[in-house]
This record gives sequence, structure tokens and C-alpha cells, in this order.
Amino acid sequence: MELKSLTTLHTSLNNQAKGHSLAQAFYKDAGIYRAEIDTIFFKHWLFAGHGSKIPNAGDFITLEFDNESVIVVRTNSGAIKAHANVCRHRGSRLCLDAQGSKSSFVCPYHAWRYSLDGDLVSARNMPDDFDLTSNGLHSVHTHLIDGLIFVCLAQEPPSLQAMHSDLDAILNTHGINDLKLAVHKTYEIPANWKLAVENYQECYHCAPSHREFAQIHAMAKSPESYATLKKEFWNKHLDDPKFTSFDYYFGLAKEGQEGYQYDRNPLLEGNLSGSLGGKAVAPLLGDIKSYEQGASELMIGPVTFFLLYDDHVVAYRFLPKGIDQCVCDIYWLVKSDAQEGVDYQLDQLTWLWNVTTQADKTIIVNNQKGVDSRYYQPGRLATMESFQQSFLDWYLDTLTRHAQ
Repeated sequence: MELKSLTTLHTSLNNQAKGHSLAQAFYKDAGIYRAEIDTIFFKHWLFAGHGSKIPNAGDFITLEFDNESVIVVRTNSGAIKAHANVCRHRGSRLCLDAQGSKSSFVCPYHAWRYSLDGDLVSARNMPDDFDLTSNGLHSVHTHLIDGLIFVCLAQEPPSLQAMHSDLDAILNTHGINDLKLAVHKTYEIPANWKLAVENYQECYHCAPSHREFAQIHAMAKSPESYATLKKEFWNKHLDDPKFTSFDYYFGLAKEGQEGYQYDRNPLLEGNLSGSLGGKAVAPLLGDIKSYEQGASELMIGPVTFFLLYDDHVVAYRFLPKGIDQCVCDIYWLVKSDAQEGVDYQLDQLTWLWNVTTQADKTIIVNNQKGVDSRYYQPGRLATMESFQQSFLDWYLDTLTRHAQ
């Protein structure tokens, strides 16, 4: 980091009050933003999409954040691999589309050609001593959680072994190994990425800001009411394997492991799913035999969140495009043999989280406008913002270790 930004970081860290929102510099300073990219987005697992989106050899999708682009491709062997979307000649992007299918990757600049595995196959008019084998695409680590594709740009990614040990049986019960992508939507948000992530992590705003959500999810109630509803919900399902809680997220992560969290939460009486009127919208998942009026939450890494309803899964991912620009990607997943128009309708499936995210976008943009003001000062967090506080504690600790 430049000396000025390092000084700003040290000052901001030293002056940050516990239990308050972040100081303005954490949302505005370019050097701190670069530190976030290095310490968070390059060192943790990021959700890249679902394998059903790339079923055949040559099918690819790209993952974009900050200045980076990653190609995720199904190879001829059926494996899923990831490569930096950067030609080894002079750096041009190889794939200019967000998705597609190719038999090989040909650079649009000088026509260097790479196999789906990332090997350089041909390079025109190069010197005799040029070595094709040492100029393949830079590889990016991939990890599959059933059909969920994660990538990590670190040389040595954090381990996901503990997550698998704790959660594989639970995720199988939810049918995570038998899903397909119904639809993927991207929401551009002109705001710092942390404001979007913080907003997702607290339900202090749910009752006043999300009427639709508050009519379905019990967590929008007061802390006292929610605690009572959750206790009653859990007591009804003591022997159900889905009713287990694991919290190794943020600063609680085991040494060398990626952070993860899982919990099961009640929906309000009469609601079966996260949909208009709380109605069932798709076939039941996995080993679930009947609707329990509940939903599970799963978090893997710092910016990927899943809601597991009994009949579909919603995946949220937040990525920065710049210091004051981010995207929220939402993936709706249903049982692999479900047929659109027969077993589910897209407008019904996507209704709740589309309307909620549109409202959140307005909230986050207005939050950014206030943070930009000279009058902004960090405010005291409410008790319903405790999970947001745990994220901020982890975030500040991460930057503190980076600054040392």
C-alpha cells in the first residue's frame, strides 16, 4: 500500500469504535479498497455458479470482480476447471462474453489458441525457442460442493474440509446434490460492496423496509418474538438432521479453514416457501417429505449466502466492481428434474427475492449517499445488527493483520 493509504488505514483502525458502523475511509479510500481485494477476494472461496449451467464440454461462464475475470469451463473429460481470462501473450481478455461454448479458447487479438484445459496449443510466428508448454493459461483453484462451483485465486486456498465434515450429510438431506439452475439475475448497485454485504446480514431493516419478506420470514420479528418462534420451531423437529447449527463463520473459522455457517429458521405460520403468499412453488428437495414452514441459511466464505427452502434454493453473491460499484448476483435453483412451466413458474419462483433485492438496492444506494456526506459519522449498531457486527469484527481484524 502507498504510505498515505497505509497511514489512513492505521488511523481508521485505531479510531474505529466497537459496536459502531465503519468510519468513512473504509468506504472511500482507494488504498483500503486495494487491500480488501488482496486480503479478502484473492484469499477466499467465491461462488462462481452451478454446474448445470455448463453441462457439455466447452461450455463456459465467467466470474468478474474488480479488474479480474475468471473462465470456468467444462473440459473434454467432463471436469470443471477455471483459468484467468488473460492471454499469456500480451494480456488480452480471451472470452469477451459472460457465457458460451467453445471447442478451444482463441485470443481475439493475435489468435493464440488454448485447449479447454488451459494448455497453449498454437501461437503464430513465434521464435524457434518459444516453449508452448510454459505459456498455458494461469489456473485458478476450483472446488465443487455437489453442483455448486467455487473458485479461489489464492496460491494456497483455505481448506473446505471442515465444512464438508460438518455439512455434507445436512446438504444431502436438502438435495444440494440434485439441483439445477432455474435462472440467474444480476443487480448492479452503485455503492461500496460492504454496504451491500452489511445490509444482507441484518434484519433490523426488514420490518420497515421489506413488507413482503416480513410477511413470510419470522426473523423480521422483534428479537424476543423471533427467539420464541425459533425455540418452538426447533422443539418440533428435534430428531431432524436439518436442525443442527454450525457457526465457524468470519472470525470463528477453524485455523486454515474457510469460514462457514448453517442454521435452520422458521417461517411465519401458514408460509411454506419464500414466495408470493408463502405458497409452494416447486417440487420438494432431497429427502424432505413435507413442508416444515422453515428455511435454512448457509454461508460459505465472506460474500456467498444461500437460503434453502424446502422446494428451492436461493444463492446470493456480492462482488466489487470498484470502490463505489458492486453487483449482487442471485441464483434460483430447483430440483434437477423439475420442468419450467410444469413444476414451477419463474415469476413465482423469483418474486420474493427479486422484489426484496430491488428494495435493497434503493436502500444501499441511499446509504452510500449518506456515507459520502461530510456529516457522516459511524453510528451505534442495534442488537439486531449483531451478525453485521461479527462481519465488521472479522473485516477489521483481516485489515489489521494486513497492515502489520
